[in-house]
Amino acid sequence: MKWVLLILFFVGCNNTERQDLNDKQVAEILADDRINKELELVYLKEIQIAQDNMDNESLEFYLEAYMQVPRLTIPKELKSDPRYFTGGDKIKY
Repeated sequence: MKWVLLILFFVGCNNTERQDLNDKQVAEILADDRINKELELVYLKEIQIAQDNMDNESLEFYLEAYMQVPRLTIPKELKSDPRYFTGGDKIKY
């Protein structure tokens, strides 16, 4: 009996599921994530332009700005939400 209680205790403590979010909180998280991803796309475009023009000063500026954009950790279940913005860009190196 002790072992069963001990196992149940540790299984219960291992619950790392997110707290239930209401629709307003989900909308805010996804909106913030979209803003960040759109900003990243702008910076990536500017980085590509700086590389094409061999403009090291601009390249350094936009790389720094790109690295400062906050990255949010979005739970898997929110990635199936229709408001989720995938983002991303294909860059040739």
